[in-house]
Amino acid sequence: MVHYKGRWGDIDMPKKKCPACGSTETVKILYGMPSYEAFELMKRGEIVLGGCCVSDNDPTRQCKTCGQDFGFVDTFKILGMTSLEFYVGGYFGDSHFVYINGKRKNKLIRYGKTPGGMSVDLKHPKNEVNFHPDILLKEITLIPEQWITFAEEIAALEVSCWKDSYFDDYVCDGTQWRLTIRFPNREKISKNGSNDYPPYWNRFIKIMKKYIGEDIG
Repeated sequence: MVHYKGRWGDIDMPKKKCPACGSTETVKILYGMPSYEAFELMKRGEIVLGGCCVSDNDPTRQCKTCGQDFGFVDTFKILGMTSLEFYVGGYFGDSHFVYINGKRKNKLIRYGKTPGGMSVDLKHPKNEVNFHPDILLKEITLIPEQWITFAEEIAALEVSCWKDSYFDDYVCDGTQWRLTIRFPNREKISKNGSNDYPPYWNRFIKIMKKYIGEDIG
């Protein structure tokens, strides 16, 4: 807990977990012209100075462990995605695939479950219907209110601040995953891992389960 005392009185500010590495050694980023008190807090490592230029999408915190800036939840950006693709699985057990076409007026989540590390093409699901009897395919339509809630929940995970890769070098095979969110102008968020996961992984899986209605790990 970081304790500040200033013109607004005593303020206790709980430390927030870094979405990249999970450390709670994070501090507030202060923008604008710093006061003498701000300089003293900076010297003690209790805040970071972000400069005098301020925009509407500035991060609000910095991780002292990995240096990641975070703290700006951009729901409107997630709402504007052109697609979301997610995979988790491996050669042993089931593999799970999710595809969302954000260009559709009526948003649709396509889900596929395959055995033994098999892949499935959710962009062209009609090609997969008779491919293998053990492939499970589902389509879930989201009404506008659900789509907004979905975007808010994904944005709150600050996926763009996750590390690009999470790998446990001491485990062979096991579980692999990848997440790609695409936006207009060829911008994208791309993350992946093998037997290691970002701090908000469980929350992400919980969101997927909520909308898909399947246990995906």
